[in-house]
Amino acid sequence: MTLNTNITSSARRLFPNLTPEQAMMELLLERAQKNLIKYETIARQFQAKYGIVFESFRKKVVAGKVSADDEQDYFDWELAVTGIDDMQAEIKRLKALSQKA
Repeated sequence: MTLNTNITSSARRLFPNLTPEQAMMELLLERAQKNLIKYETIARQFQAKYGIVFESFRKKVVAGKVSADDEQDYFDWELAVTGIDDMQAEIKRLKALSQKA
């Protein structure tokens, strides 16, 4: 990966003990962790709103026992649950890569 000299210079100033590649890895890991927190917060809000876990809510949706608004919440909640899984996998992958570097 080739970085612009200005970006490399900024990386050296902000992360003096890391190579530019390590700095990039650190930034990617921070972003994935931030996204994970966002998705977890959304999922917790839906769980508090409905008083059940996502899988139980999914069963209600599949059975047609929810309103149109609840159905929209289902899609948003599902996006959050999927996002949690994706970010956990990405964090694991980035940590494994950073240990190799």
